[in-house]
Amino acid sequence: MVEETLLDYWFILYKRKWIVIIITVMAILTAVVLSKRLTPIYEAKAVFFVPQSPDVTTFFTPPGAASARTLLSPNTNEVTQGPYIGILKSRTIAELVHKDFPNKSVHDLMRKDTAYVISNEFMLQIYARDKDPVQAAGIANAYVKYFNAIMSGYSQDNQMQKKDTISSQLRIHRNSLMEARKALKSFQEENNTADIKEETKQLILLKTAFESQMESSRIALTEVMKKIAATEAEIQTEMSLLQASEVTVTSALLVNLKEQLLDIESKIAELKVEFKEAHPTVKSLMKKYEMVQNNVGKEIERIIKSQIKAPDSFFEILRRQLINFYIDKERITASIKAGKATIAHIDERIEKMPALEARYDSLSEKVDKYKKLIETLDMNLQEVEAQSKRSMEVVVWVERATPPTSPSFPLLMVNAFVALFVGLSGSIFYCFFLEYLDNTREKRMYRLLKAMRASEDSDG
Repeated sequence: MVEETLLDYWFILYKRKWIVIIITVMAILTAVVLSKRLTPIYEAKAVFFVPQSPDVTTFFTPPGAASARTLLSPNTNEVTQGPYIGILKSRTIAELVHKDFPNKSVHDLMRKDTAYVISNEFMLQIYARDKDPVQAAGIANAYVKYFNAIMSGYSQDNQMQKKDTISSQLRIHRNSLMEARKALKSFQEENNTADIKEETKQLILLKTAFESQMESSRIALTEVMKKIAATEAEIQTEMSLLQASEVTVTSALLVNLKEQLLDIESKIAELKVEFKEAHPTVKSLMKKYEMVQNNVGKEIERIIKSQIKAPDSFFEILRRQLINFYIDKERITASIKAGKATIAHIDERIEKMPALEARYDSLSEKVDKYKKLIETLDMNLQEVEAQSKRSMEVVVWVERATPPTSPSFPLLMVNAFVALFVGLSGSIFYCFFLEYLDNTREKRMYRLLKAMRASEDSDG
């Protein structure tokens, strides 16, 4: 076989140039006619992104300053944006868009009339195609709208679950707080105290005051004893001079009254440990003490009158002084005894304080704990309620879809160019095919005649 050159191929095409021209022109004309007759399809594009760190706004709970404006930027990791494409391709969002555009089937929305792309700039792009440019733009924008609603709905469902949980916990903790307060109040009433720590301080101060008072009473008792001894010595001297009988300085009634005074003082001192002076029981004992003291005065006056009648005599003066000294002695002795009993009672109360304080602290801490929990939960509940009312924007619009002015299909120039390419390619191939047929015509005829002769020989 003779090897063909490029020039040979060119001559083949040149020889059949009208075939190439006719086929190419027919292809272009066919593409133009079809482009004019086909219904145009318009494509609208919406562009948005989901912020990498969404803008957080809080109303009650920390961080309180999070309501300041922040920079929102798209996520630069395509892998993490994959779920967003999955949501856009889901049947759920297609059904929502179908409700707005009933003439578009869910299948068409999911399969052929929409496309979703992550651009090189990490933007989410939605392409919607339709014969109506306005509807195409509406579908693209509807996808973004329902994508935002679905994402916001997930957050809203989470907020409602939080609200129910927090409300339930609030009811539980409020009941616990009521029980803790009842236990604390019962403990205070049982132990007759409002504040253990304050009562301990008061008991220590009261003990110190009684100890100081007892020390003063001991000093006063020592002085009174010295005065009694000195006065008795003077009386003895005076009696020896007057040859008088023994002086009576006491009586059975006076002794009984003194014992009553001692008992009342002891009770008053004990009650002052637990009650104020304004307490009814303390007031009643004070009145009784004054009454007994008046009776003591009357008895002393009677004793004085029953002795020496000369009030101006030195002996009578000494006798009166001695009686007064003995009264002071009994009063001071009673005061010391009552003070000892009171201090013993205070010490007994102080010994109980650590255990009472531990119990009081435990009950108070439980009350404070539930109060803080309730305050925190109440604040969280207000925050959840405020967040549930807030319109949350998950997406950031970059470009809203607008009705396109020119169709995306068919494109006349593109179709004409494709027809030109197809026509040229097809016509060239057809020319080479015709050339092949011409070159092999003799061989084919020879083979055909040979086959016919062989057939005739076989029949003869």
